[in-house]
Amino acid sequence: MKKLLLLAVVPFFSSGKITPEITIPDRFSDLSFYQKTVDRYDYLADTAGCGTVSLKLFYPPEHNKYPPSGQTPWLCLYSVDVTNNGYGPDQVLPEKVYLDEKTGLWEKKKYTLSKESTKRSQEVYGIKSLSELQPVELYNIQSVNARGYAVIDSNIPLWEKKKGVKKYISFCLIQNQSYSAFCGSRSMINIVDGKEVDFTPYMLKSLETIEMGLPEKPAK
Repeated sequence: MKKLLLLAVVPFFSSGKITPEITIPDRFSDLSFYQKTVDRYDYLADTAGCGTVSLKLFYPPEHNKYPPSGQTPWLCLYSVDVTNNGYGPDQVLPEKVYLDEKTGLWEKKKYTLSKESTKRSQEVYGIKSLSELQPVELYNIQSVNARGYAVIDSNIPLWEKKKGVKKYISFCLIQNQSYSAFCGSRSMINIVDGKEVDFTPYMLKSLETIEMGLPEKPAK
């Protein structure tokens, strides 16, 4: 039943949209992008079920490359799992991102952690109080043929901080008229040509271009 309800609230959108609207960098150019195709031949992806996925990875025009995603794979999940899990509790955060099935929009609300989860959160993030955590930023994303959420999270686990990670984006987009969801995450602040660059607005715009279920190209 949940699958049927989900399909009922996910209409088809032919063009991308981000809600709420974001501030576009002054020098943003829709011509500065790296065309990324994710399929079963991509060693950093497990997209069986989503078919071939295509998106444009935008970057600042002064940089002619996009930073590597590291070893965080992009995955194809069942849409019912995405809607059941949302975002938040698994990260031991006192917030939860969930799908409002009445409106079809992703929302966030306060999430009460148990004593055990509170202790775990303090250990993971190296904090003394949950008040030290920053609220996550939530965006509803409509892409070429999918719809879902993107969460910007500045609460970084200690082992990730040691690697220089400062901010993450996590997303899941559910294909229209399908039970498949394309999900992933990556660091948003990267060092390019010796300078620190925040790719957050560029990645959010990239998510608008996601197209799932494309025909698979034969291996070369």
